[in-house]
Amino acid sequence: MPTSEPAVTEPYRPRLHFSPARNWMNDPNGLLFHDGTYHLFFQHNPGAPEWGDIAWGHATSSDLLTWTEHPVAIPATEHEMIFSGSAVVDAANTSGLGVDGSAPLVALYTSAYRDHPVHGGNQAQSVAFSVDGGRTWEKYAGNPVHDRGRTDYRDPKVFWFGPPEGGHWVMVAVDADASRLVVNVSDDLLRWRTTSTFESARLPEMWECPDLFPLVVEGSGAVRWVLVLSTGGPGQHYVVGDFDGERFVEDVAVPTGRVDHGADLYAAATFNGLAGEPGGVGLGVDGPAGRRVLIGWMGQAFRAPTSPWQGIMSAPRDLGFRAVDGVPRLVSRFSREIDVAEREVVSVEGLVVDGSGPGGSGAGETAVVGRGAGLQQRVRARIVPGAASFAGVRVLVGESCGTSIGYDRAAGELVLDRSASGVVAHEGFATPRRVPVRLVDGALTLDVLTDAMSVEVLANDGEAVVSELVFPEPGAVGVEVFAEGGDAVVDVRVADVDPEGPGD
Repeated sequence: MPTSEPAVTEPYRPRLHFSPARNWMNDPNGLLFHDGTYHLFFQHNPGAPEWGDIAWGHATSSDLLTWTEHPVAIPATEHEMIFSGSAVVDAANTSGLGVDGSAPLVALYTSAYRDHPVHGGNQAQSVAFSVDGGRTWEKYAGNPVHDRGRTDYRDPKVFWFGPPEGGHWVMVAVDADASRLVVNVSDDLLRWRTTSTFESARLPEMWECPDLFPLVVEGSGAVRWVLVLSTGGPGQHYVVGDFDGERFVEDVAVPTGRVDHGADLYAAATFNGLAGEPGGVGLGVDGPAGRRVLIGWMGQAFRAPTSPWQGIMSAPRDLGFRAVDGVPRLVSRFSREIDVAEREVVSVEGLVVDGSGPGGSGAGETAVVGRGAGLQQRVRARIVPGAASFAGVRVLVGESCGTSIGYDRAAGELVLDRSASGVVAHEGFATPRRVPVRLVDGALTLDVLTDAMSVEVLANDGEAVVSELVFPEPGAVGVEVFAEGGDAVVDVRVADVDPEGPGD
């Protein structure tokens, strides 16, 4: 079902985030923009709302917000589950899989074999292709196309490196349990050779879902390569370095970082096919001239109280790379498709919140800003803590629930607190998430997107990101500001986000 039509009986069905109509979903796969359509493939058990019999599900969108789900694209079989991977447009038909001169879509995925008569329980990389724009897919007869004889070799991300003539395909995958990146190259997507491996003691162990891409450093024009990995913990980390088409070398002078500090984002990936003019580094994918849009899976940490489905995708985010206090950092901004779907509800500037409490008790004050029309809201705030020890905004506020996002001045931390957000979904759910952030000119800026079961926070123009699931009570559409221990000054803008049409 399109996610823009949530059923009344499904109170947590999101409208701004993709969720399958039924059953289990995890990692996004094969993210591809082609002929004006965004393709989202995803890990999917079409038969039950729990992990198992994993296939590639498929959904499409014209705006990254409203998705239409299609039949399973690549089904599992008795001896093969279809684990994570990526997809490309083989514009020159290097694979020879196109027909009548057309460019096929080619997916590289992990064959997770189970009791296979030849491959046993190994994981190896295989190919499926489409000659009808992604509507139907056929497995390549020569699968697997790359096999290291391991049970943990998975998650290929494929892209073209170099100019149209003389370049080559690159596939990065991981020996997951060994925390090792494996770099492979090919001229035709079917025959691969390993050119290098990469390991780093600076990242947590157990690597999955690698993504490697170039970004321009804002303000300098320099190009750096960013390697994103899902890591044990869970976590979503990145490391910066250089890539020559065959080998990735980390820059140890640049600190590693977190793509997202929340508990509920994992296996994030970026879209292929969004580059500008062909040519130069990154041909065939998001090169420096194009957008780098990321979507991740929200639902890794626990089983959510949702039915008849499990798992949602994050909102789309555009990635950038800029110096923060002289240190290069990956930054995120909500994609512009969300901007045009906003409808402003209320805007308040210079609101003084008395955090001293009655008689100077320090207990603080809460001020109601407004109420949206629904759970899909975008809240922008600029918080000047002043004398307050803790100040911020509270979203998805109902009679007995609300999710707090504030600044702890003594600790210098952004705090997302879902202890009173609604249903407490698991042990540890109510533990506040704390992330070190700085004040810029004495203020913290927040960009918060809410949906029926999620809160995503970008702080200081995307320098820090926190994504977490929440399960509020019906009608929890209020927005408040608060301060404790002294006065704070807050600017707030609240907008409904309507995926059915642009804002005013």
